[in-house]
Amino acid sequence: MNGLPARAPALGTAAVLVAIYGIGLYPLLLLGLWWRGAGEPDARRRVLLLSVLAAGLALGVNAALDVLLPLPRPFLVLPTHLLLTSPPRDPSFPSDHAAVACAVAVALRGVAAGWARLGLFGMVIIGASRVVVGVHYPSDILGGMVVGAACAGIALRAEAPLRPALNFALGVARGVRLA
Repeated sequence: MNGLPARAPALGTAAVLVAIYGIGLYPLLLLGLWWRGAGEPDARRRVLLLSVLAAGLALGVNAALDVLLPLPRPFLVLPTHLLLTSPPRDPSFPSDHAAVACAVAVALRGVAAGWARLGLFGMVIIGASRVVVGVHYPSDILGGMVVGAACAGIALRAEAPLRPALNFALGVARGVRLA
């Protein structure tokens, strides 16, 4: 898969752009849903806050797995065509990009199902692009998906005990006219 950009340079350029900037669409998605989403605003915004918690939890789990399973990136051990000028140097497994994207998308499924599906589709595209540019193996992407989905499940199950803190955060957001 990593050799495709040599045969299709436009694909290589697109893969680099998606691999670098694609994950930046998820905060924009959350902000858009914060201000313009349908449904009961407080319930929706609590889930949006939980999706941010899920993404942070996923990054924490990934950091622990980096220490436990310090697997080198493909471009360090395989004859790949590295397409990034500033490649990551942290361990390969699991993918932070896939974990965050999956955590957000899975957490959103109850309040914005269409956007959640789009988020999962975006995660697949971002994951594929990171394989194409040579910074991940497909198993890294799958591992990130599992971590992200699990962390979303944990965050959503924690809504009841976290509700006072979530409501406090919503009150602060209203106080500074963000909600």
